[in-house]
Amino acid sequence: MVIMADILYTGKGLATKLPSDDGRAMSRLSDFIVKAETIKYEAFKDNKDWFLKTQEVDPVAFLTTANQDYQTRLMKKYNEDSAAVVKEAGGFGKLSGEAQSKILAGKNYLISEQNKMRAEMDQYLLEKEVIAKDKGATYDPIEFYEQKQAPYLDGNPYDTTPLRPRAKSIIPELIRLKGKIGIGTSVTGPTKGVPGYQETTETIGTRDEIAPIIIDAVFRDEGYKRDMLEKWNALPEEEKNKYLETDGVAGISEAERSAGVTPARGDTNVAENPILKFYIDTNYKHGVKEGLKGRPTRISTDTGDFSIYTKGGKKTNYVPSTARETLVGDTEYKTFHDIGNLPAEDITTGQNIRILNKGGDKVEQPQTPITAEIVGYDEYTDEFIFIATKNWKNFGEYGGAQGKDVRFAVKRSELGDKYDDLEIIKDGNKVKIGSIVSTPQAEQGETLAERLKRLKENK
Repeated sequence: MVIMADILYTGKGLATKLPSDDGRAMSRLSDFIVKAETIKYEAFKDNKDWFLKTQEVDPVAFLTTANQDYQTRLMKKYNEDSAAVVKEAGGFGKLSGEAQSKILAGKNYLISEQNKMRAEMDQYLLEKEVIAKDKGATYDPIEFYEQKQAPYLDGNPYDTTPLRPRAKSIIPELIRLKGKIGIGTSVTGPTKGVPGYQETTETIGTRDEIAPIIIDAVFRDEGYKRDMLEKWNALPEEEKNKYLETDGVAGISEAERSAGVTPARGDTNVAENPILKFYIDTNYKHGVKEGLKGRPTRISTDTGDFSIYTKGGKKTNYVPSTARETLVGDTEYKTFHDIGNLPAEDITTGQNIRILNKGGDKVEQPQTPITAEIVGYDEYTDEFIFIATKNWKNFGEYGGAQGKDVRFAVKRSELGDKYDDLEIIKDGNKVKIGSIVSTPQAEQGETLAERLKRLKENK
């Protein structure tokens, strides 16, 4: 009998047979691994692309070498700092958000510095064009060059403060307004240099009437304000103190000194600002019009009466006068007789006349009659002095007509007997100029006393 050994139960052949997937599980695992690697690569690639994009900063073409050099240094530092951040992170794929922010901050700083330099350059080019077109009318080109252009081209940051108009005198504006500011007042007094006459002068404009015009101009035009401040700053300290002193106590207090600040429109009691008061006092008279009102009238004479000058059937009263010393131009007269109130007439002479200029006489031969009023007669030189009332020199395209208000002298001998009947006071009596015997002129360098002595010895 064969005894069989015990066989342990294995379950072989009894388990349910699993269906085959034809290797798809392995394929999915492989796909997962590939996808993971792809994601990892894409993350790396995205970070690298992002990094490369952040490095794209366009350089700017700057005018100055200093700005070009500064930009080069900025770009070099930015590239080096960014590369250091990537290296510290362990590669592009490991750039954290904080690391990326650090790189972007560097880029933003670089771009902001570029924009700042570009804005300064644009401002410089704009103001340079303004200065060129202005041609010195409002702005000072030398000041622009010294304070803005030269420092900028030398490598300093551009001064972007607004262009300041050059200092501009307010005098021309006041002169244009002369006679249009204020109410006129008239004063009657004696006529200067014409004995026996009085004249009425009319004044239009006072300080109080002109002050508001000056204040408005200072706040309206920066050029006037600058003129005011420059003149104030140039004042000696003692002159400034005359305007700063307001409390009647010797010495300038802190309160008085603090009041001497640049005035601003809207300041309380702005007209009392010391700087404005100084500017008003300095300039207001240029807006005041003062002059004769009507013709002088006779009040009395040296002899108690007047003489009559007849011309063309028309009679005119005038006052004979005694001799006096006077200066016309640079000519000194010792025996000058004033003759006033006579009408203007045409003076015709074929000879030269002497223009009595300040700074030296000038001899001319007029080509036409000169309409003029007689001013006076001098015994010693035996000549009449006139003032032209109309233009008598015509320069055509080279300046037009001229000559009005010119004072000139004409020898009595060149006028015939035209003014022989005019009277003057001589030795206390009225005498006709035609009765005066002409005396020889002084010799070179001879004084009046020496000439009279010589004439007496030769009698």
